[in-house]
Amino acid sequence: MWIPPGGPKYFRNKTGNCFPDGTLVGADECIPTLAECQWRDLKLPDHGEVWTEAWVLDEEDLENKKVTVSIDMPISPLKFKRTLSLEVERVKFDYTLTSKSDEPLEYIWALHPMMAIEDGDRLILPEECETMRLDATVINCGLGDRGTVIKWPAPTEGIHLDKLGFNCENGAVKFFTDPLTLGRAAIHNQHTGEYITFACDTRELNTFGVWINRGGWGGYHHVAIEPSNGAPDPLDLAVKEWKRCSVLGPGESCSWSLSIYVGIDKELEGDEFLKKFQH
Repeated sequence: MWIPPGGPKYFRNKTGNCFPDGTLVGADECIPTLAECQWRDLKLPDHGEVWTEAWVLDEEDLENKKVTVSIDMPISPLKFKRTLSLEVERVKFDYTLTSKSDEPLEYIWALHPMMAIEDGDRLILPEECETMRLDATVINCGLGDRGTVIKWPAPTEGIHLDKLGFNCENGAVKFFTDPLTLGRAAIHNQHTGEYITFACDTRELNTFGVWINRGGWGGYHHVAIEPSNGAPDPLDLAVKEWKRCSVLGPGESCSWSLSIYVGIDKELEGDEFLKKFQH
């Protein structure tokens, strides 16, 4: 994981805080939106509702060697639960979302882990990815506005997004895959073979968001792979314009899961590498 210069500083945020006012450390859960917006008469905060809040720990589940936490969202009528379990080289994330509303509720979710960039790191996405769709958070890259479709992995001469670089200084970009049939994405170091791979079932999560920051935001350098059920970051646009979100019926619950693998592989590449990770 990436940490800000000077080391991590931990403190509690308040409901409605913007992400730059947070600790900038760790992997945030973003739900029911990734960006601030107004939806169904609710003012939804930046990065969603739960990253600023205190969760409730299920102490009994610790005896099962699992970490289960839950939270009643402070704004939306939703309850969110997450269980973490460790299996050798894999951390498994299991989620449940429950509606407390008598109306349908749209939502998008994404895990937001900011990771350090090291020399030799490569972003590996399924070979079916030929284009990406930009979000609005594009700084000094000249690739276009939100909704612009760009070629993957080299949208223009000198820019190789798979190598986590741009042809300019102080650039940053956020983009999304199209809906996928292979739910895999990884950072794989070409020198050491070290990797971190995200694996999911595309019937539950069919999208990866990617944030690459090479000094364009805050002067920092980091990358985030964001497994998600929709796009773009603001829920209102995901519902009305991109039409890529999920809907939870009145009183309904839904579940999804995510696996994160870490290890070393100096042999495989591309889809051959990604397909070895089961979910």
